[in-house]
Amino acid sequence: MVVLGIGIDMVKTEKFSSAIKKWGDAFLSRVFEEKELSGIPEGKMYYQRLAARFAAKEAVIKAVSKSFPLALKDIHVLNRSNGAPYCMFKDNMDLEIFLSITHIEDYAVACAVAQKKT
Repeated sequence: MVVLGIGIDMVKTEKFSSAIKKWGDAFLSRVFEEKELSGIPEGKMYYQRLAARFAAKEAVIKAVSKSFPLALKDIHVLNRSNGAPYCMFKDNMDLEIFLSITHIEDYAVACAVAQKKT
């Protein structure tokens, strides 16, 4: 496989939660698909998890930006049954994305490696 790029992004959780509280569902629907939101239960880590998915989308955009122009809603960040994050695209793309996400109270970070499928 050929590596197309690597992307990383960090989001301050408080800033992200403020945007959600200010613009609510209008903001969420501009960034996420319903299937992405349904996988995040409300609770103590709700904003951390949303911020982490946002960071993952930004990392993917950075990883593929030289080859493919993407918008936030073109990328779907979901979790496997074991909790591992993975990325799907709105349209079929010949890409494989390796994704790593982490978050703590104040920050969410994601790293993405994009490879062209052979």
